[in-house]
Amino acid sequence: MKVYISNYLSHSISIIDYETLETEREIELKENIYPHHFWIEEKEQKIFIPSLNNGTLYTLDMISGEIIDSVSVGGSLSQIFMYEKELFISNEDTNSIYIINKDTLDLIGMITVDDMPHGFSYDQKNKRLYVPCINSIVCIDIENKVINKKIDTDFKAWHLKVDKIKNEIYISTLDGKLVILKGETLEVIGIFEELLLPVQIEFNYRDSKVYISDLGYNQIKILDYKMGKYIGKIKIDGIPQGLEISKDCSRLFVSDTKNNTIKVYDTKTNRLLKELQVGKEPTTIVCL
Repeated sequence: MKVYISNYLSHSISIIDYETLETEREIELKENIYPHHFWIEEKEQKIFIPSLNNGTLYTLDMISGEIIDSVSVGGSLSQIFMYEKELFISNEDTNSIYIINKDTLDLIGMITVDDMPHGFSYDQKNKRLYVPCINSIVCIDIENKVINKKIDTDFKAWHLKVDKIKNEIYISTLDGKLVILKGETLEVIGIFEELLLPVQIEFNYRDSKVYISDLGYNQIKILDYKMGKYIGKIKIDGIPQGLEISKDCSRLFVSDTKNNTIKVYDTKTNRLLKELQVGKEPTTIVCL
């Protein structure tokens, strides 16, 4: 298993060996590529990188470490998701989701949403893509490429995560909340305060926990998944942003954008196992 990290300000992708927790490789990108998020195509050994600053989508060959293709989309590209042979990319400037063929990088279509779509999440069971916008949540039917449902909100949605067991949507907001919605109706069923600037959300189904990175309070808040209440926190000596949990739920990976490190925690004890130096401003973490 490998752990992949995008380093926004150093224009690079770090690769860590999961077993040894040692840096295996650093792929240097071009200086005009700012990788905030990415998608890995394991079978073809490619990484698709939307650059946040220049509106360009890049295809990286993982073996050679070279950019082998690119397309100028325009705007501010944020998150990326792949379904079959299609790439779905959020564009914060044009308030839309672009759909691009992964092989040819041809534009297939565009779905207009609301203001500032950012960190979306996929419901695999129902084939729905949930998109958080500043004052709304948009649900996209990913097969038919149409908006299935939308609700207006009185909170500023930023990132979200689909709970694959309960079919609920957990949303972190720019106004310091964690909001939980029913997946089918998008009805608000829970709101948690005591946050300042929550970012990413991860589920630990093995231990019935939910983790929320709060870069405002420099903490990882821990929520009891079954009881729906706070049960603890992990204090971070830095600024936590990205989260990723291992497939066996034994390790939690946290990107620290202040110290330019990845912190690895034991999920049973919340003990720091290791801190690894990576590139400048690490954001997204992916375990594969």
